[in-house]
Amino acid sequence: MNRKTILLTIIVTTLALLGVVLTQFFWVKNAITLRGEQFDQTVNIGLKRVVNQLTTLQNDTSIIRNFCAATLTDVSLHSQFIHSIDPALLDSMFKTEFQHLEVDQEYYYGIFGETENAFLSGRFNGFEDKILSSNHILAISCIFQQDQYKLGIHFPNQPKFVLRKMQLYIVLSAFFILVTISSFWFVIHSLFKQKKLSEIKADFVNNMTHEFKTPISTISVASEMLMTENIHKDPEKLLKYAHIIYDENTRLKTQVEKVLQVAILDRGDYKLRIRELDVHEILQVLIENFQMTLSKNNGAIFSRLNAANCIIEADRSHFTNVVHNLLDNAEKYSQVAPQITVSTWSNLLGVNIAIEDKGIGMASEHLQHIFKKFHRISTGNVHDVKGFGIGLFYVKTIVEAHGGNIKVNSEPGKGSKFTLFFPFKNPGLMANNE
Repeated sequence: MNRKTILLTIIVTTLALLGVVLTQFFWVKNAITLRGEQFDQTVNIGLKRVVNQLTTLQNDTSIIRNFCAATLTDVSLHSQFIHSIDPALLDSMFKTEFQHLEVDQEYYYGIFGETENAFLSGRFNGFEDKILSSNHILAISCIFQQDQYKLGIHFPNQPKFVLRKMQLYIVLSAFFILVTISSFWFVIHSLFKQKKLSEIKADFVNNMTHEFKTPISTISVASEMLMTENIHKDPEKLLKYAHIIYDENTRLKTQVEKVLQVAILDRGDYKLRIRELDVHEILQVLIENFQMTLSKNNGAIFSRLNAANCIIEADRSHFTNVVHNLLDNAEKYSQVAPQITVSTWSNLLGVNIAIEDKGIGMASEHLQHIFKKFHRISTGNVHDVKGFGIGLFYVKTIVEAHGGNIKVNSEPGKGSKFTLFFPFKNPGLMANNE
């Protein structure tokens, strides 16, 4: 899948996902609105029932007779009734009705007289303005005069109540949206990861082809020379071409073993032969071997083996390969006259080994990737530094298998420094390899 196809797929899928999220958002919003309307209808039903009860009380003849005996002629029976309503009775009516309607929210209410321009009865506690502007307000009517008394109720926690009723649906909607977005991100991340892996593998195949092409061509030319008619008359040339074939065949064998080594590390079926070994002894042998190679390019390798205790428990072969790989890299990535320094020091836990060069170095953005399998810093189509990008992957895997760690510091144009740590002992490692 090419880059344009991937980008088009991401754009279309993102738009579709955005549409789903917006649709879900509007659905939840409408559901909350509908729940709020249902709450308003329920409260209004309870309010009407309370007003009906008050009207029934007002029409009771015995109550009217008492009002007539005790009031002045210029005050209507309706007004006298409103003024005489017991707040405890009104509160009891509201509680009874809202219990039946399953409304368990805190509320404040009051009877407001327009003539008096004041609340005549109720429980308002500073919510007078809220009660007057509430959606839940109803006139206490009298057939003989204009409506002038209104009963209103206010629920300060109504929004929270509605949201609580919708809580399960909101949480489920948010959860499924989050799952959908996370799945989308995972798919896109996996897609780019697979694309990157495909590019790395393609680069690996190209590098491997390049690495194999040179020794195969050299062996082919040397073999043709051995098949000439008069080659047996010149023993020196015969031996020379035989050495060339042997050396190039050894080189091919080494490259094949590196590729197979990665497969073994991936499967995790390698076994470490843990024995006591002298770090300084192995380092001195490697330093002497590299010194001969570096001297041909006017390079040098310096040693500062200062570890007070240099005996560790490790696999000798893998330990040697780890250090060899780092020394080989230090040589390869030094443009002219390699200058390499090998240092050691010890602490209470183990031995530290530092391999430092003055080569081309690396930018900081590459440091977190260099230990990944097949990773090589891109240099275009120039293969001036040969390799498969598996050396540092092998180094990190083996060092960590020994219970150690590896750190790297590097700066472009100033070189790199790899620091290894190997513990003196690792009881778990010994138990797994006895």
